Amino acid sequence: MATMFDLPTAWRDRLMPASFRNARFHCEVNSQESGRRIVLHEYPKKDYPYAEDMGRVARAFSVRGYCIVYPYDDDANDILYRRDYQLARNRLILALEEEGPGTLRLPTLGDKIVVCPRYRVSEEEKVGGFCVFDMQFQEQGLDPQRWVPAIDTAGALLKESQNTRNEAKRMLANPPPGVNV
Repeated sequence: MATMFDLPTAWRDRLMPASFRNARFHCEVNSQESGRRIVLHEYPKKDYPYAEDMGRVARAFSVRGYCIVYPYDDDANDILYRRDYQLARNRLILALEEEGPGTLRLPTLGDKIVVCPRYRVSEEEKVGGFCVFDMQFQEQGLDPQRWVPAIDTAGALLKESQNTRNEAKRMLANPPPGVNV
């Protein structure tokens, strides 16, 4: 009889370490939330509404992570696996409070460019050497001032007026039959 450990583990092989701005943490739970922005129009004297799709809702990520003491200092370069869990805790707090967007890496969702509007870190005396982070992230998206193509209205107006002038000259130079100029 096969056990759970005999099942294929391709998903487990693709797991990545969790981090935000390269501050690593253990990830207990991660979730992504999104959908469509729908505006429902309801009209007087009409039995059927009209649902207008206004585009995708910004993706939001909820993450529960933790830092915990390690029985020995495993790797001098990685503060996540140290006897002093507070080093990893403090590094993550600094990363979460840093201004601007950063890269969030989740074990199963990959890398996302996000901002962190809120987080909570909890520590209990009865469970020493352990802290839990509840973090909320939102996708950064695109700045509309940067990706909207610039429109040269003066240049477009000049070009259009030149086209109209040239068309008028052409019409005056070659009037249609029966038109006196």
